[in-house]
Amino acid sequence: MPTAQRAAASTAKPKRTLENRVNDMSWRDWLLFQKSFFALPGDEVLYGDLVQFFTKRLAPDGRTNRVMAITVSDWRPAIEAHGRMLFRETVAPQDIGRWRYGETDFTPFDFIVVDMRGSGAAMAEQVAAQQGDVRRFLDNCRAILKEGGFCVLLSQEVETAAGRFPLPWMLASLARGTFRLRDERIGLQADDAAPVYVNVLQAIPENGPVHEALPTLHVGAPAIREQWVKPRPKPRNKKEILHPAKFPEELIQTFVTELTDKGAVVFDPMGGTGSTAVAALATDRKAVIVELGDTWAEIARGRIADAAGDARGRWHVAHGDARKAAKLIPAAFRPVSYTVTSPPYWRILHNPGMHVSDEGQKARQAKGLRTTYSESKADLGNVQDYQHFIDELASIYDCCADVMAPGCVLTIVTKNVKYERAQYPIAWDLVLKLCGEGGRFEYAGTTFWCQDDVGLKPFGMGCDWISNILHNYCLHLRVR
Repeated sequence: MPTAQRAAASTAKPKRTLENRVNDMSWRDWLLFQKSFFALPGDEVLYGDLVQFFTKRLAPDGRTNRVMAITVSDWRPAIEAHGRMLFRETVAPQDIGRWRYGETDFTPFDFIVVDMRGSGAAMAEQVAAQQGDVRRFLDNCRAILKEGGFCVLLSQEVETAAGRFPLPWMLASLARGTFRLRDERIGLQADDAAPVYVNVLQAIPENGPVHEALPTLHVGAPAIREQWVKPRPKPRNKKEILHPAKFPEELIQTFVTELTDKGAVVFDPMGGTGSTAVAALATDRKAVIVELGDTWAEIARGRIADAAGDARGRWHVAHGDARKAAKLIPAAFRPVSYTVTSPPYWRILHNPGMHVSDEGQKARQAKGLRTTYSESKADLGNVQDYQHFIDELASIYDCCADVMAPGCVLTIVTKNVKYERAQYPIAWDLVLKLCGEGGRFEYAGTTFWCQDDVGLKPFGMGCDWISNILHNYCLHLRVR
């Protein structure tokens, strides 16, 4: 090595290593835990992963960190302390409003797990009828947790006499007056059991939307057997990649074949580049789409024509606003048997850190590709106010109900998103709006679209919990 290089090497600053302020895990294990869906292990592993991620074994002052596990039932899952001080409480669903931690002089807990998986329909009835009791219980959980500490709610959707009740959404929404909703993970089970929601809360003030009271939901029988799917989409061609957020035809075919008969009309009010129509024609259905953007409508016509071959009269593309769907759909494509669509995920495409499919915003810009849908004020992806976005989107789905017969299903493909360090549960808020009192629909279950083809990013590594959101909600709603 030349003398100058040796001198530079000897005076170079040592390489900085990232400090892990959250837990004692390796960076590889940290990154794997950030994936927002996972194969559900046994209870001991599930609890162990949570305890080891959200706490260190020792606090900065040298004391052993304290963990509380509260089971809302008489069921006691297997838990290993992993070197922490483990405390356990059990409470019946009907008693949660009166629950208090018995000790009066104690150190606040560093982490709390509240397990409601064993409470079933009893907890769903409690949430529906006694929201105040649930809020008081969550307030008391917050009171024994250190400032900034994490609380995890474990729960599942519940099959009731009326239909499928989204208990995890309701619990997490009720918690937002006390905690900040940070994120969610979805534990997938191999059998027909419902996925387990791992809703992550933090003991700091909420900076996202808060419901003062949750509406009574209309629920019904599940529309789809599959509770999670992992489609393997083909690579997008040159025209398809122009669109910043296209969903795969393979996903739509799963729903179309189960919810409709051959020859039925499939509708997409936000048709994009025509993926819904291509999927419908491939399964011998008819297709009609409405698309606001003239560029996307033209691309859709070309793609659908290529896919349709000689199938003239079996598809139609209307360029216009979905709020006028009843006027834009020709008589030959009525009644609509099934509607499926993926709306804008609010303002997420305006977030500089957002990556679309496998391409970041900067990469798309470098290639001269669009990073948003359009500049139109009518484009819901450009609406700034979140509640206004939910209201406008709900009005479009009400227009869809106008062209569908009672009992037909609407599937909305969407995602709960982060924006400016707040969590916005688009999927939950849409269902609360559309299936509450006065709504046109009833909730008929969720299928999770899990994206294994998207790489993990080390968000918040070493200092904060920020997941890689790689699951989308496919919300199934039935016209009342």
